[in-house]
Amino acid sequence: MRTLGLIRAATPPPVRDLWPRLRARLGDDERVHLRLPALGWREASAIAVALGTLAVVPDPLRFLVACGLL
Repeated sequence: MRTLGLIRAATPPPVRDLWPRLRARLGDDERVHLRLPALGWREASAIAVALGTLAVVPDPLRFLVACGLL
């Protein structure tokens, strides 16, 4: 048996139960309430750097292209 076949035989297939879990979370009004995690200091600093770059750099698109990010 090939290596890939051994790996596939050793691991069970993933459980794809997205729709049953979604249906279980639906309330009487047919809406799902999403709970997002709170922002940490890393996320807050990334947002601050992005907004600061937009405020300080006169042409942000050209700046991102020059940095190789776009």
